[in-house]
Amino acid sequence: MPGYPDDSELLKKAQTGDTDAFGELYQRHAPAVYRYLLAHLGSQMDAEDLTNEVFLRAWQSLPKYHERGNPLLAFLFRIAHNAVIDQYRRGRAAGGPQAELDANLADVKPGPAELFSAGFERQELLRLLGRLRPDYRTVLTLRFVSDLTPEETAQVMQRSPGAVRVLQHRALGTLRKLLDKEKR
Repeated sequence: MPGYPDDSELLKKAQTGDTDAFGELYQRHAPAVYRYLLAHLGSQMDAEDLTNEVFLRAWQSLPKYHERGNPLLAFLFRIAHNAVIDQYRRGRAAGGPQAELDANLADVKPGPAELFSAGFERQELLRLLGRLRPDYRTVLTLRFVSDLTPEETAQVMQRSPGAVRVLQHRALGTLRKLLDKEKR
């Protein structure tokens, strides 16, 4: 977008203490972080709280953050991923995704997710995602709900892009099996 500062410019300003620049980063990326957290926690309130915590952690980490060619969103998703793990460890996670998620995910872009959601409501797909192993749910959420590339997903999950592609393939296969069982 011409005339609008990119993430890198805003990040540099935020690192000098510019709260307006960080606020702009929040406005740009909070919805994606929220959707990711909502898909993992299944609770609007928990996802909202954790979204704020993710950005607080990001703000606190800014002095030590160095851009190394990774997008800021990958950094935020890494923090969100760790926050979900912390939430589960604390035992306060609400469990798998629930039907209320449909309205909150209405702006999710159509794409590869349609391959495995054909004929199902989004809420049904999210219910099935909740039945997957955590790493399968994470890879599918990052790739199809958050629309990250395999390389960005690899950065968030701290795996190689090849390992992410394999994990995604296995996760889609498991999801297809769940869909087949549901159809019977």
